[in-house]
Amino acid sequence: MTDVPTTPDAPSKPSEAGAGWAGRGSIRKALDAGVHPATRRPLAAGKRCGSCVHLQLKVLADQSRHMKCGLLAGKGRRNGGPDLRSETPACLDFKSSILPAGAAPQPRKEIA
Repeated sequence: MTDVPTTPDAPSKPSEAGAGWAGRGSIRKALDAGVHPATRRPLAAGKRCGSCVHLQLKVLADQSRHMKCGLLAGKGRRNGGPDLRSETPACLDFKSSILPAGAAPQPRKEIA
């Protein structure tokens, strides 16, 4: 038999870092500190990774697909940094992928 709290007001697990950090992942902590979770550079006001030219698709051997920052591709651990979403705030290295009028579109790079 296991010891499980039976009252609804009992905490499920104690928080050693304080209520503000309980359950906070490394990506959220970086954003809260004002730095980009992949590049560790300061955030660019009003910019998002989804419209950055550095956002790249990485396809793993098991065919899973992950969006990564191209500035970190092939560096560090096996996965090349944290998975990013299009709504992730961009860093100061942001370069717009939006084309000026009349420019030919180029496909996003796929990294292995």
